[in-house]
Amino acid sequence: MLHKILYFLMFFGPAFALVISLGMIIQVRKAFIDYLFAISFFGMAVWIFQICLFSTDIIHGHKYAWHITMSLVPVIYAVPPVMVMRYKWVLSSSFHLRKGHILFMLPSFISLCILLYLPFSASGNPAEYYPGFPVISAAFARIPLYFKITCITAILPHIYVTLLMTPVLVQMLPVWRRDRNNRASRPARMGYIAALSIVISNIICFAGYIYSMNLVITAVLIANVFTIYVYLVTQRNPDYHRLLRSETRKAHYEKSRITGLDVDLICNRLTELMRDEKVFADEDLSLRDLASELGISPHQLSQILNEKMKKNFNTFVNEYRVEEAMRILLDEPGRSILSVGIAVGFNSNTTFCTVFSKVTGQSPSTYRKNSMQGGSPEHLLKA
Repeated sequence: MLHKILYFLMFFGPAFALVISLGMIIQVRKAFIDYLFAISFFGMAVWIFQICLFSTDIIHGHKYAWHITMSLVPVIYAVPPVMVMRYKWVLSSSFHLRKGHILFMLPSFISLCILLYLPFSASGNPAEYYPGFPVISAAFARIPLYFKITCITAILPHIYVTLLMTPVLVQMLPVWRRDRNNRASRPARMGYIAALSIVISNIICFAGYIYSMNLVITAVLIANVFTIYVYLVTQRNPDYHRLLRSETRKAHYEKSRITGLDVDLICNRLTELMRDEKVFADEDLSLRDLASELGISPHQLSQILNEKMKKNFNTFVNEYRVEEAMRILLDEPGRSILSVGIAVGFNSNTTFCTVFSKVTGQSPSTYRKNSMQGGSPEHLLKA
């Protein structure tokens, strides 16, 4: 009875991770990060499922028990790079796949080649070596060399993900050190805990494969708890991904500006404030307010805008307001022009229409009408 309960708790985790992955895929509106998280959770589901099979006797006696368990290993090697990609997206202002990233798939290819050698190995019946044995055990010492290699191949992904995730944890450390009373930083701190749990559970699992399968089972249960934890955090904070990304950048920005003024970093942070946090929507936003957000003086901000962006403060802010207004005018065709103008930070309809016409060359109503009739709006925002 206790074994059945334990097996249920173990296999519940991968099933739940699979449901989370499918839930992200069927969302109506998806961003790049949603696909990364979906693939990541799917990979986690496969990985935890394989560990559950390998560390228990749930399919003991099945003719192809060993084949079923080991066939998942090449997929598992692809999981660590995907996990790191999703956190790199959080840590970077942008993330793009490059040709060099294909090298991360090399371990998957190598493990596949090892498994495909089975028919030529002449190493006996694979079913005899299921479930897995700890490396430091008499049973492991007796199995043929080929199966020792395949077992070690199934263990190494835990080292792989730990090596890839450790630099990510170091980069995210400023998030943990941020003010705990800051409500916006709490989801980011939870994100750090989730990343830390990945490393801890994999270290415990690796130790279990070396010394005792009981540690492997413990690692699976820890991973399952944190899978549920991440789900609950994202449900409580629907903007979890954006908050995690924003707070991580804030933490790095605050850390770096202590050592001196980094103009490129300030420009990146300025873009984040405008595009991600939409501070321009505050009609009372001033040069002093924005400079305060950046931790620099109004004079320094004015100089950066003039020299780096070739714009004064009003032009810089108004262009973001107009860009957002263009989006709302098309996304919400029933919304009044006045309401759109106020929503993006203008304090009167006259000012909104004047600035909008100056930037786009036409009035808000004309822009909406022309765009709805099939025109392409992308070219309308002037440089």
